[in-house]
Amino acid sequence: MDRAETYWGMDMMERFEASDGMMVAAAALVALAALGAAPAIAQDASPPPQDASRADLLSQQDIVVTARKREERAQETPIAISAFSGDSLAARGLDKVDGIATFTPNLSFQNNPSFGGASSSAAIYIRGIGQKEFLPTTEPGVGVYVDGVYVARSVGALLDLVDVERVEVLRGPQGTLFGRNTIGGALSLTTTRPENRLAAGVQITAGRYDRVDARAMLNVPLGDTLSARLSVGTFNRDGYVTRLADGKDLGNVNTKTGRLQLRWEASPDFEVNLALDSTDDRSHGPALTLSGIDYRSAVFNPNGLPMLPPGSPATPGHYVIDPPFDAPVDNFALLNNYIATFLGGQPCLGFAPYSPQGSAAACYGDQYLSRTQDFGTAPQYSRNKLWGASGTIEWTIGAVTLKSITAYRRLDGRFARDGDHSPLTITHFYDSLTDKQFSQELQLTGATADNRLKYLVGGYYFNEKGNNINILDFTPVNFQSGGRFTTKSYAAFGQLTYTFAERVDLTAGVRYTKDDKSFLPDQTIFVDRTPGEQLIGGSPNTPKTRVLPYEKVSRGEDDVTPMINLAWRATDRAMVYASYSNGFKSGGFVQRVFPPLAATPQYDAEKATAFELGFKSEWLDRRLTLNGAVFLTKYDDLQVQVFTGVAPVTKNAARAEIRGAELEARLSPGGGFFIEASAGYLDPAYKKIDPAATEITLASRFERISKWTLSASLLKSITLGNGSELTPRVDWSYRSGFFMDALNTAELYQDGYHIVNASIAYDFAGRAFSLIGGVTNLTNSRYTQTGIYGSSFRQYEQLFARPREWYVTAKWKL
Repeated sequence: MDRAETYWGMDMMERFEASDGMMVAAAALVALAALGAAPAIAQDASPPPQDASRADLLSQQDIVVTARKREERAQETPIAISAFSGDSLAARGLDKVDGIATFTPNLSFQNNPSFGGASSSAAIYIRGIGQKEFLPTTEPGVGVYVDGVYVARSVGALLDLVDVERVEVLRGPQGTLFGRNTIGGALSLTTTRPENRLAAGVQITAGRYDRVDARAMLNVPLGDTLSARLSVGTFNRDGYVTRLADGKDLGNVNTKTGRLQLRWEASPDFEVNLALDSTDDRSHGPALTLSGIDYRSAVFNPNGLPMLPPGSPATPGHYVIDPPFDAPVDNFALLNNYIATFLGGQPCLGFAPYSPQGSAAACYGDQYLSRTQDFGTAPQYSRNKLWGASGTIEWTIGAVTLKSITAYRRLDGRFARDGDHSPLTITHFYDSLTDKQFSQELQLTGATADNRLKYLVGGYYFNEKGNNINILDFTPVNFQSGGRFTTKSYAAFGQLTYTFAERVDLTAGVRYTKDDKSFLPDQTIFVDRTPGEQLIGGSPNTPKTRVLPYEKVSRGEDDVTPMINLAWRATDRAMVYASYSNGFKSGGFVQRVFPPLAATPQYDAEKATAFELGFKSEWLDRRLTLNGAVFLTKYDDLQVQVFTGVAPVTKNAARAEIRGAELEARLSPGGGFFIEASAGYLDPAYKKIDPAATEITLASRFERISKWTLSASLLKSITLGNGSELTPRVDWSYRSGFFMDALNTAELYQDGYHIVNASIAYDFAGRAFSLIGGVTNLTNSRYTQTGIYGSSFRQYEQLFARPREWYVTAKWKL
């Protein structure tokens, strides 16, 4: 049995049988919820009093969401959605949105700097579908929205949680209402709007690694109908990997963010919201370290035999060196030692027995492996500036509401890193990314036929342009990659919900999307260092040679994404629903190319069709909430990132199916206790592989996808005699093992791991002032957040999560 089979434990048939068993069990829960909820929840819980405990506030929160472009209770929305209030996120001690992955079923949200080295680059997967690449010619698989505005690029999408009202995670394709690039789902963040009252708040956090975070909010009424809200935050923390050359700490945090909002409530029927936000993120770069080196080569001594000097007669069991024609151009790590040995006279190769590394200063080897130190000397930094402006107008005319969302966003990023983690020049990366986007959305919502028919129609326009330049300095060559890109997208959509029986709703919708894209490669070879005449893949690495022709390439595509949903409210507190939905992720261009090609490679859109059966229920006078779903996703023309040369490329490589199930529960048993739990199960499997995609097989596993995601939380509110309150809390989560790349590189496999966080909060009487102390990663679990391997670089890099850290927070509010 190979290592991959050991990790996954069961063969394919066993996994499908397990998946079927989960679906049967979930279906039984649907029936149980529908038949048994009625007598258990005869009445609504009364709203919590002003001095309610933390446990009561969490248990009785009625979160209103806009997952269907209209406000409705999360429990009354017949789709798979996890919604979290800003208070509940603060109670967990989260400062960035990626933390929700620890307690959201079937959600993977990682910081993935990849080869470029951006410290804030989001790799988001929902139900097995997503994207890890940050390049602007590749689209994300999960849409990120802030106050209804689409955030196009993954760089900068690791959002700070400052003055947030709620976060919604919509699971499954959202192609009808949210459109392109929501094939896996959508993540929607809603900030707190200004209110017509004076309010203020300050929060200061100190902790391990010289952590100092500060948040402040000021809400001011400017008249009877006008109000303003200013929210600012600064986040500072030392890194946990030391770069020896200059003493920099990698993985540090240095972020400043701010948001100014104006709200004009001209009348009960007309409202305008304006917002301006900015983020400045400057760090020393991600805490990636070198965990291994692969010295295998198909060109030089492929069998690892004892070596004989050049010109020696052929000898069985030995390898006769033949420089420069056997230079290992397929392995940059080994090529460095080859050049150092035969051109530099350094003992970087052992002859008998054969060793691919040596100890001299010019040799690349295991002396640079470390989990806590970095030996690189090339520039290393990550600097991102983001700002945006948006305006939302809502105008109600009788039974109809017109809504307009206009937004502009800009990203300026500069990041560089030393990918070989040594004083040598093997893999150095530099990126410059500028991105500008403008979007306009119009929505018309209303109801008719005695409110039995609710409708939504709308249109959407998106315009993006930018420039991404990559300077790549490798053992054999120094060259420029990247280029200019543009995207224009147009969409029209509509959705109807009709109540044709007292407790039965039928919802149907459709969206048409048209995308037009272009890419102008600006890619040139600067220096060729390959020894002798043996060049990479036989390509002429001549200085000033174009890697790709300097010619604009264009592509256009369109798609229709329908959905249908049938919901039955069995009781006032129990609902069963079934849905069919579609989504697509746009195609694009392969930006990273080497060796040179005669034309720019492209790939097509990928599509998903999902079938879902779910339920939502409230029991025990709304003290227990139990929601679940089972689903089957048919996934076509997968965009898989694989290595076919120096750089990773994207291909439409396969067709797959994803089966899964989810369960979420919240319980308030009384006595000041509050309990939350969730479980997610995924069983993705390739069904067909394109013959050209030789890097993956039907037995390959999806990258970054865990079969199981589990979580549980427990808190207890203890009221003290002076009116104050003490609330200890423990959060636990588990994620089963997964591979970091589509190639299923065994050296980068992450075993299943547990995370435990704990905190204790003290609220003074009146709840205006609070103190919280906590520990994250209480058990000091060491697990990989992201891993990188390039088939030409031959380096295994890993970014480990932050170790155990303590923190203390003081909060004041007016």
